[in-house]
Amino acid sequence: MARQVIQSVYDLPVMPLTIQDMTWNKTGTWRYMVPVIRDKIPPCRAACPLGNPIANVIGMMKRGDMDGALALLLRCNPLPGITGRLCYHPCQAKCLRKELDSPVAIWTLERYAADHGVVPRPEKPAATGKRAAVLGSGPAGLTCGFLLALNGVDVHILEPAARPGGFLNRVSTDKLEPGVLQREIERLVDVSGLHIETGITTLDPAGFDRVMVDESAYDPNEEYAAVINRLCSRLSGRRTPAPLNEAFSGFKPSQVAHAIGLGLRMAGVVAAELGIALREQGPDAEGPVIKKEDIQIDRFQESASAGFSEKNRPLDKAGAMAEAVRCLSCGTCNLCQRCVISCPDACIDLDETETRIVLDLYHCKGCGICAYECPRGVLTMEGEA
Repeated sequence: MARQVIQSVYDLPVMPLTIQDMTWNKTGTWRYMVPVIRDKIPPCRAACPLGNPIANVIGMMKRGDMDGALALLLRCNPLPGITGRLCYHPCQAKCLRKELDSPVAIWTLERYAADHGVVPRPEKPAATGKRAAVLGSGPAGLTCGFLLALNGVDVHILEPAARPGGFLNRVSTDKLEPGVLQREIERLVDVSGLHIETGITTLDPAGFDRVMVDESAYDPNEEYAAVINRLCSRLSGRRTPAPLNEAFSGFKPSQVAHAIGLGLRMAGVVAAELGIALREQGPDAEGPVIKKEDIQIDRFQESASAGFSEKNRPLDKAGAMAEAVRCLSCGTCNLCQRCVISCPDACIDLDETETRIVLDLYHCKGCGICAYECPRGVLTMEGEA
């Protein structure tokens, strides 16, 4: 239909009535501010020694995707059932929910995902032809081996003791129930395909491109340390980092996340030495950390389930879901769609997959209502470039 041209007042209709759409009228040229959707770093993630994408993980739990939540956790932490029991959880100390009632029980939710999620074995990339060995099977060695194996390296973890796990084997059963450590190790082996050999007292370094020493496997047993150091003495230029030494006193159980973090760094160093690019370990961890001033706490309501703990409530599915819902998703878009509902020009909507928010900048006038309505500090107004 041809556009009708109004040449005089007499050409106007008796009453104003639009019979065509206005997509041709790109009113976006009027604005001088533009809305920008950009996730920020929640303070819980910033405080986590592993940089776990906590808000994203809990978001999956809210949607009932426990398997997806666990899969995302494993990209940064191959032992979530251990950290969910032993870590001193600095994430909870920074949770902004405490400004409203009480922090989210992040530690407990991590444990629940680890205990109830099921992760299918992912498709591994093509073999790189590289072989690596890890001396010791503490959380750092397990983490390093896990990540390298996921990236096509043939990894062998060599443990002098009869059981893998390093210092985790010395944790009391009231803190780490029997069978949990074995289950966690079996899962990371199944997911990554790495090899664990116990009772190893000899080593031929010629068969490996790189040999790492896991200090989180430290055992105060003099015989154990002697075996590790004897194995290290056979290495010639393939070792990273240094072997055990008397000054190293080991990790405390509550520091397990720091031991895993050591493994993450070890994997990065070894991958660079072998010329391998590690896969992304989760959502982007770069950017500013969201502050309480950046979110609108007054838009949220106090929760009747505040104060959740395993001491006063069983850790069942209903309890876990109720606790997950308490997460404010600080700095992370959870598709609440307040911006979609509030936009006066219908310039914001879900994409075709309904997994993210998209902006129609051809027609957005930059009024800023969407940014005002966003309670999580994700959508902000910036000057037009």
